[in-house]
This record gives sequence, structure tokens and C-alpha cells, in this order.
Amino acid sequence: MGIYLNNQKNVFLNLLLCLLLISNIVNATTEAEYLYLSGLDLFEKGKFEDSIEKLESAVKLEPNIAKYHHILAKSYGRQAEGSIWFKAMKLAKKTLLHLELAAELDADNIEILHDLVKYYLEAPVFLGGSSKKANKINNRIKEIHSKNQ
Repeated sequence: MGIYLNNQKNVFLNLLLCLLLISNIVNATTEAEYLYLSGLDLFEKGKFEDSIEKLESAVKLEPNIAKYHHILAKSYGRQAEGSIWFKAMKLAKKTLLHLELAAELDADNIEILHDLVKYYLEAPVFLGGSSKKANKINNRIKEIHSKNQ
């Protein structure tokens, strides 16, 4: 009887731990999505610095969500447009990092791929610009379009 009670306690404790873990995961996901939506709203209102703050927090909570990285990259890019040259260079590097992460996480997302092509074509080489990379991504976009037809 004692062994049976210990097994029941272990099952109960394991179940309780699982529920707590699931609850924490759900809370983190919900919080990350809230931060993303807030960041997206701020981005659309042109408040890029505030958008970056929210989206960086979302990415820390859920680093594998492409849309979080995508809008964060766009926020960095817009912030760079209105910054002094030295700061703009740092922001451009962050833009590229998050665009490439977003494209890696969602390799079939046309909008992300278009933004990455645009970056590669517009940025100077020392900031990651590359017509060769842009052409490669454009070919990927064409493949996606042909699959979807």
C-alpha cells in the first residue's frame, strides 16, 4: 500500500509540474504576442524606438517567431532612416540580422523575402548589401510563386 501511495504522489507531482510548465509556456507566448501586437501598432504609428523596445522583448520571450523578427527589422530600418550616420550603421546591421532570421524561420514568407531583397539591393556592401544575394532570394520567390500556382 505504501508503494502505491508513493506512485500516486509521484504521478500527481509530475502532473502538477507539467501543468505549471504548460501554464508558463502559454503565459510567455501570450505575453510575447501582446508585445508583438503593441510593437506592430507603434510601428504603424511611426514610433519606431518604442516599437523596437516592445519587439525586442517579444523576441526574447519567443525567439523562433518570424513575424516578430520581421517587424523588429523594419522598425530598426525606419529608425536608421532618421538617425545620424554612425547610429544608422548600427541599426542597419540589426535590420539585416533580424530580416535574415525572419527569412530563416519562415522561408516561404514572400513579404519577408521581398524586404530582404530590398535590403540587399539598397544597402552598401559594407552593411551586407549584395546583388548576388538579392538575386538568389528573388529566385526563391519565383519558386514559391510557381509552387502556389
